[in-house]
Amino acid sequence: MTEIKKIVGERVREAREEKGMTQKELADFLQYSPMGISHFEKGIREIKLSDLERLAGFFGKNISYFLSPGLTMFRAGDNNDSGMLESVTAFDKFISNRKKEKNELS
Repeated sequence: MTEIKKIVGERVREAREEKGMTQKELADFLQYSPMGISHFEKGIREIKLSDLERLAGFFGKNISYFLSPGLTMFRAGDNNDSGMLESVTAFDKFISNRKKEKNELS
């Protein structure tokens, strides 16, 4: 889990710096303290999925940008690992359903 937190944190930092934002500005946007943002970026603290969704929209990135350590996490069909493909498909459905639910509540 620690490695995932670090990867997500690095991606948050990269997206923030790309946009030319300070940690304080991002903290204000997410309603956290600048120290909280620092902890996210260093992988000390986990960021909520709902906050990652907000960041993805704000930075104009797909949520997978924050979750994948490289350009390609895996190539479907390369090793016939249907379990991995099913897992990723289930995650995509989860995100889509979550967005639908939020839109219906709005």
